[in-house]
Amino acid sequence: MKELTDLYYPSIFAAISRLTRLPDRQALDTLTMSVIAELWEKSAIFDQEPRKGVFIYKTLLHHVFAYLKSKGDEKRLEFLRETLPINSEFYLS
Repeated sequence: MKELTDLYYPSIFAAISRLTRLPDRQALDTLTMSVIAELWEKSAIFDQEPRKGVFIYKTLLHHVFAYLKSKGDEKRLEFLRETLPINSEFYLS
C-alpha cells in the first residue's frame, strides 16, 4: 500500500481538493486515503487495468460523490453533475 500511496497520493489529493473545494486538509486526507485503500483492495483488477488513470478517476469520483451526498452538499453535487462528462452511475449509487 505504501507504493500506491507514494505514487498516487499527490494527484488524488489534488483532484479531490479541486472537485470538493473542501478547506479541511484532514477531510481531504481521509478521502484520499479511502481512495487509495480501495485501489489497494482492488489491486488485482487495478494491476491488470491498461488505463490506470481512468480506473483511479472512477474510483475517486465514487468517493467524492458519496462524501458530498453524505454531507448534503447538493449545490456542489449539482455543479459536478453539470460540469463533469460522466454518466449517472456516479451520483445515483
